[in-house]
Amino acid sequence: MADNKCPDCGAQVAGGRAGCQALFEEVGLRAYGDARYGSVHRLVVDAYCMQHPEPYCHSAKSYAAHLTGLCCGVERGGDPTIHQATQQWLNGRASIEKPKVLNFRGQINIAALRVASSAEEHIKLAHDWAESVWEAYSSQHELARQWVNAALSGNSRTRSKQRATK
Repeated sequence: MADNKCPDCGAQVAGGRAGCQALFEEVGLRAYGDARYGSVHRLVVDAYCMQHPEPYCHSAKSYAAHLTGLCCGVERGGDPTIHQATQQWLNGRASIEKPKVLNFRGQINIAALRVASSAEEHIKLAHDWAESVWEAYSSQHELARQWVNAALSGNSRTRSKQRATK
């Protein structure tokens, strides 16, 4: 009998981890068919990746990309300027350490999006999910904010001094 729970995020989905990945891909396709879904695509990707850090946040830079993406999406309205600055910063010589991967990664997971019957409901549920994941990472909020600020300032000295403390 196949496992019906994702071991990473706890989603009740046929096929466990593989089923969860399939659901993520299905949800991602919505963004390509309707711009309204696309408005939260980055938030969905960052929330999913932070709940599945082993395959998606293997390096310190990939971890930082998704943690800062979640920070930007939840605290700063998904400002594309912040996302772009962070991407440029991380594509450079950012010298950062990967924080400890957390065991608890939020009470809500991607399975919550299955019930959305409209783009508006999908958007609301995506924000609820991202906020749940962000709250689970509360011990790393300050680090994420420091990384965002370093990216926005473009300061390589600040960048090299950012170290994971939790």
